[in-house]
Amino acid sequence: MPKELKLFDYQKVGAEKLSKTPFMLLADDMGLGKTAQTIHGADLANYTKVLIICPSIAKVNWLREFDMWSKKPRSFCLPGKLSETPRTEQSVICSFDYASHNFDILKNLQFDVMIVDEAHFLKNPTAKRTKNLLGKYGIIHSVSACWFLTGTPAPNNASELWVMLYTLKQTTLTYEAFVRRYCAVRNTTYGTKIDGTCIERIPELKKLMNPIMLRRKKEDVLDLPPIHFGDVYCEPGTVIMEDQSSFVQYFYPNDRRAELIENLKAQTRMTKSVFLNLKDNEEEPLYAAMSIYKSVSELRRYIGLQKVKPTVDMVRAELEANAYKKIVIFCVHRDVIFGLQTMLSEFKPVTLYGGTPQEKRMRKVDRFQFREDCRVFIGQVVSAGTAITLTAANHVLFVEQDWTPGNNAQAIMRCHRVGQRNNVYVRFLSIDKSLDQKIARVVRRKTEELTKMFD
Repeated sequence: MPKELKLFDYQKVGAEKLSKTPFMLLADDMGLGKTAQTIHGADLANYTKVLIICPSIAKVNWLREFDMWSKKPRSFCLPGKLSETPRTEQSVICSFDYASHNFDILKNLQFDVMIVDEAHFLKNPTAKRTKNLLGKYGIIHSVSACWFLTGTPAPNNASELWVMLYTLKQTTLTYEAFVRRYCAVRNTTYGTKIDGTCIERIPELKKLMNPIMLRRKKEDVLDLPPIHFGDVYCEPGTVIMEDQSSFVQYFYPNDRRAELIENLKAQTRMTKSVFLNLKDNEEEPLYAAMSIYKSVSELRRYIGLQKVKPTVDMVRAELEANAYKKIVIFCVHRDVIFGLQTMLSEFKPVTLYGGTPQEKRMRKVDRFQFREDCRVFIGQVVSAGTAITLTAANHVLFVEQDWTPGNNAQAIMRCHRVGQRNNVYVRFLSIDKSLDQKIARVVRRKTEELTKMFD
C-alpha cells in the first residue's frame, strides 16, 4: 500500500472482521470506504483469487482501488462482452449481467471470495440474476467466502432484506411469510401490495441483521461536517418541444403536436390521482407512484425540461458571485443533462450518464475533482450515484429526483464522504405550487422511514 494511503481505525476493524467472517454484510454508511476495507480484508484473509460483482459503471473504479490499496499481486479480467471468458488464474471484476449470464463458467473458476458490491441489486428473490448468484445452483456455493456490500440494504422496504437474510441463514421464513411479518401490506384486486416497513418490527429486524452485519454511521466514526437539506422553488421555464430529442417523433415527419399535448394532460391526471389528495402528514407509500412510473415518462421529462432555464439562471448567478467554488447537479433525463451542459458551458461542465463510456468515466470525475476551471458536474442520479467521489464540491442540487429515495441518498453521498472538509448543502428544486412540489415532499418522507430502519 502506498505510504500516503492509510486506513482509518474503523476501516482496519472492518477489514479485520471481514477477513475472519466468511459470509457477511458490510453495510457502512455511504462514503465510509467499504471498497478499501474489502480489499484490505481480502489481503488479510490471503484470498488470491477474487470475484467482484458490481454495477458495470463501477468496474474501472474497483480496478483502480485494488491498485491503490492492495499489497497482493493479482491479475484481473474486466470482461466487456458477455462472451468473454476469463483465464483460470485470473481474478474477475464483472457486472451483474455478466455474472448472471456466465454463472456456470464463474462457478467452475473456483474463486476464494465473491464480493457483491451494491448488494441491494439482488433484492428481488424471483429475478434471474438473484437465482444465478445466490440460488440453489448459484455461484455462492462454489466460493469459500461471500461478502455483501451496500450502504442501503433495503432501498424501499424491509421485504428487500429477505434475500440476504435467507442466504446467510438468519431467517427460515419464506419470502411471503417474511413480508407478512415485517412489512405493512394491503390486499388489492391486483394482489398484495407492500406499503412500507412495519415500524414496530424494526427492533426485531435489527436483531436478525446484527449477527451478519457490520454497519457504522458517519457521525460515529468520522468527524465529517453535517449535511443541510433545503428546498428551492422556481417558475416553470419555456420548453420548445420540437427541439427536444425526446419529443421529436411528435413533430417529424408529421406534426402530432395535439397528440403530445393530450398525452401530457392524461399523464398529469393520472399522477394527480396518486399524489394530490395526500395530506402533508401522511406516511403514504410510494408503491402507487412506482406502479405508474413508466406510464408517465413524457410528463416527468417535460417537468424536468421546464426546470432547465431557471436552474441555469440560479446556478450561473451563484457561480459568478463565487457563492461556492463548484456544484454537483443531479438529474434523471438526458435531455435535461444536455440542456444544462449547453447553457452552463462557460463553467466547463462535465456530464456522466448511463451512456458514458467506461474509459471516459473516471477521467471526467478526475477533471471535476482536480481542475479549478471545471466548476459544474451534471450526473444522472443512478448512473452517477455509485462508485465515484465528488468531494471537490459541497453544494448539491437535485433538478430531478429519482422516485426511489435510496438512489437519491446514494447520489448525495458522492459529496458527503471521506475527504469532505466542508458542510454539505443539498437542495431539491421543484416548480412552485405544482405536482412536482408534491412529489418531492412524498419522496423525502419515504427517505426518513428508510433512515429509521438502520440508523
